[in-house]
Amino acid sequence: MVLLMGGCSVTPEPQETAPAFATEEEAFAAAEQTYRAYVDALNQVDLSDPETFEPVFALTTGEANASARQTFSQMHADGLTVSGMTHFDNFNPTKYRNEASVVLVESMLCLDVAEVEVIDKAGNSAVPNERLDRQPIDVVFASLGDGALAIQSSNSSSVDVCVR
Repeated sequence: MVLLMGGCSVTPEPQETAPAFATEEEAFAAAEQTYRAYVDALNQVDLSDPETFEPVFALTTGEANASARQTFSQMHADGLTVSGMTHFDNFNPTKYRNEASVVLVESMLCLDVAEVEVIDKAGNSAVPNERLDRQPIDVVFASLGDGALAIQSSNSSSVDVCVR
């Protein structure tokens, strides 16, 4: 599910700590692992149970966290249901920065939501007709300390990495 959702509690911004990655490659691997955990968390969301949103919130910070909280809150309030699994592939790290002891990793990936269906209370699809089944996404990860990364932002990409 390509949900960058919303809600109500505060998530800490990236902390200024010593970088936990010995190499750029370690940071890239941590970013991919973080995104994999994020997609797994999305696939476990039950919109009727806000407690299931928490694992998604724990893997996001900043803009991504605010968006996730707002979107999930609205979907829950609207009584929507989600079925199907989200997948991703073509994970391409593009940039590594260590700024003021905060590690930032940027990547492009292809988010596959072909199986995901969102249904409203009346039983109708709430998926826009123009939604792409495979969506190119730019993701920025920020360090939270102790080698952990969180998704700071996620936006549609102008570069199509969804070619198979």
